[in-house]
Amino acid sequence: MPLDTFLRHDCALLAAHPAPDSALTQESNATSILDELRQVVFQTDRAGRWTFLNRAWEALTSCSVATALGDSCLAYVHPDDRATEQDQLDQLLLGQRDCCRHEVRYLRADGQVRWVDVFARARRDVHGVVTGTVGTLFDVTERKRACEQGRLAAGVFASAGEGIVVTSADGRIVDVNQAFEAITGYARAEVLGKNPSLLSSGRQGKEFYADMWRRIAQAGSWSGEVWNRRKSGELYVERLTITAIRDEDGQLSHHVGVFADITRQKRQAEHLEHIAHYDPLTGLANRRLLADRLQQAMGRARRNGAGAGVGVASLDLDDFKRINELHGHECGDELLVTLARRIQEVVRDRDTVCRLGGDEFVAVFDGVDSLAACQPMVARLLRAIAEPVNLGGAPVCVSASAGLAFYPQSEDVDADQLIRQADQAMFDAKMGGKNRFFTFDTQGYRVMIERAEEIDALERAIAGQEFTLHYQPIVHLKTGQLNSVEALVRWNHPTRGCLAPGSFLPTLEGHPLMLVLENWILAEAFRQHERWLDDGLDIAISVNMSGAQLRRKDLVQHVRGLLAAHPRVSPRRIKLEVLESSALDDMGHVSNLIRQCAEIGIGFALDDFGTGYSSLRYLKQLPARRIKIDQGFVRDMLQDPDDLAILEGVLGMAAAFKREVVAEGVETEEHAVMLVQLGCMLAQGYGIARPMPAPAVAPWLASWRLPPSVASCVPLDRDDTLLLKALVEQRAWHAGLTAAGDEQRCCRAGIPNGIQTFNEWLDLNSAKPERCRQALSSALACRDAFLAQLGACAGAAGDGPGGASTGALAATRPCQAASQAFAAALKELLDAWKR
Repeated sequence: MPLDTFLRHDCALLAAHPAPDSALTQESNATSILDELRQVVFQTDRAGRWTFLNRAWEALTSCSVATALGDSCLAYVHPDDRATEQDQLDQLLLGQRDCCRHEVRYLRADGQVRWVDVFARARRDVHGVVTGTVGTLFDVTERKRACEQGRLAAGVFASAGEGIVVTSADGRIVDVNQAFEAITGYARAEVLGKNPSLLSSGRQGKEFYADMWRRIAQAGSWSGEVWNRRKSGELYVERLTITAIRDEDGQLSHHVGVFADITRQKRQAEHLEHIAHYDPLTGLANRRLLADRLQQAMGRARRNGAGAGVGVASLDLDDFKRINELHGHECGDELLVTLARRIQEVVRDRDTVCRLGGDEFVAVFDGVDSLAACQPMVARLLRAIAEPVNLGGAPVCVSASAGLAFYPQSEDVDADQLIRQADQAMFDAKMGGKNRFFTFDTQGYRVMIERAEEIDALERAIAGQEFTLHYQPIVHLKTGQLNSVEALVRWNHPTRGCLAPGSFLPTLEGHPLMLVLENWILAEAFRQHERWLDDGLDIAISVNMSGAQLRRKDLVQHVRGLLAAHPRVSPRRIKLEVLESSALDDMGHVSNLIRQCAEIGIGFALDDFGTGYSSLRYLKQLPARRIKIDQGFVRDMLQDPDDLAILEGVLGMAAAFKREVVAEGVETEEHAVMLVQLGCMLAQGYGIARPMPAPAVAPWLASWRLPPSVASCVPLDRDDTLLLKALVEQRAWHAGLTAAGDEQRCCRAGIPNGIQTFNEWLDLNSAKPERCRQALSSALACRDAFLAQLGACAGAAGDGPGGASTGALAATRPCQAASQAFAAALKELLDAWKR
């Protein structure tokens, strides 16, 4: 029996006429049948309360039947729908309507909303009085959703901005949307039943479409760009996605194509791509495209080896600014366009020409054998550029300078480095006179890279506090007292150990990091002086200053700041040393700087004096109170008459200008003795002490004693310095003979300078009281013996032009011995003369 009929008759009868016991079984069976139904069967009383619900209620509301019975039938209706539902219920209960059917929202116990189809009929007694309602509830939520999705899909299909075409399994068009008509120009009626190939432009071949359909068959969809033709014949490009649609049995039923016209975007992208890679004025490649092509060429060079090298030429027009000034910027642009065309015509098809900007061009020669193979091509480029260009009816000539770099190199470089190398060579060509090209010096480049790496390491070393100061004593050679110490920087390298300044300071020359390091050195010297004061030692410190420090406008202010930060440090215990050559760079500024520092008590010393001009005028203009004689003159003064003469000259100038003199390079006691004899009382060198860490200074000072030979020595009179000069000249003569191995020197030379100077000294001292008679007699005897051996050597010489005879060779050896004996006798006489 149909459910509606069952509800209309049997349920009404059951409600109106209670059954006997035998009928209870029938009622139980009916209830069991109702519980099997998917629809909810309900009954309410006249108040609208549930009096019967089958088990389908629990699936609909997630609420048990027992809990719901007795509740108002409106309690489970969505709040927004209760008023409408109340009106429907009232019409039934008042007898205004016999039945009703409508859809309403129910709220489940878990909060979900379900759409329910409600069928309700008024329940009457035998007298026709309405006693409640009976009916069914059916969950139609999924049907509602499907309808909604269908309406949404239809709306999307009709109003989508992308074109949509639906084809049958055999490829016939069954539907299109309005966007399809707008994009293609075809009306819907014109394409129904036809194949989409009517849109084909012919730009993509059969292979393209075969591959497309193969991918659709394999993956179920395909996406890509397709060139098609509108009804008007105009070509356009679309981004197309085709999807295969299958039925419930998995059989292909339709294809859906969704496409968008991207012609405008494509052209815009191509325009942007051209702007991104090409110079807008000349049409040449720009920097970005150059980098890409150069990297590709270098990659081929690495893979292919010999014969696949890459040359990079950097070109810059000479005096192009003058062209703009004389003819205007429009003519300048016209010139650039003309020259760009010429350059492009000169190079090969496989080469790349780029305009970096302004009047700068770069040419990349791809696949060349060597640097030499690139040079003729660069020369042709320069000749092409130099040809006259007609600007405004007048011929204009311009030249260019070029730099050439080649890849591969002994050390790998990247594309940017290769371009920079060519740029550097071009700048060198500019400096070399223009209108020419230079090749890049890879050796010089490696030196530059190594310097940059070392500067980076030095910067890290400063930040990591890897530097320390060592101190070398300066002593008084008469009293043996410590005069001061010179602060010398050392680098405690993590792998190379303690490094002397000569291994890293030249790298910093001219670099801003030099100032950073020197600021630290000066500040550390102040701090160390305070530490020594804490230990009861008042040791003066000399600190070296570079030319960069001297050029600082705020150096005096900086020193004032250090004195303020270290109030216990007396300014007279700090001395700044500057190289003589640095001081001469800006005499006026340095002189003023020395005076300003002197006003606050800071003294200056001229270091390595004698290596610059060392003129009286400079010494007068530079008010430095201390002069440090370069160690090269001191070290060799024992046997180099020229160095001895320089030393005497410097000491004379210092005495005339009342300057204090320090001799550097004192390596032996004999150096110290000779300095005392010359009247130089302050000395510094390895013969006294090597530079040492600060903690080692105090122990050294406690153990330091002046050697007896130095302590007993006294300065020589002016006349007696001739004896010292004679000794040095004799040593020089002997050293020259021994080093050269020239046996004929004894024969060719006249009386040696040492003997002449000794004789001059004898003449000046003939009226003086006799003293050191024994040493003087020995010196005279050795002189005479030496002269006799010189005569013997000359007599034994052969007459022929071929060289020394056997007799001369034999006579040379005694001559050498006599020379050495004479020098020793002079030394003994000198030591005894002033004791």
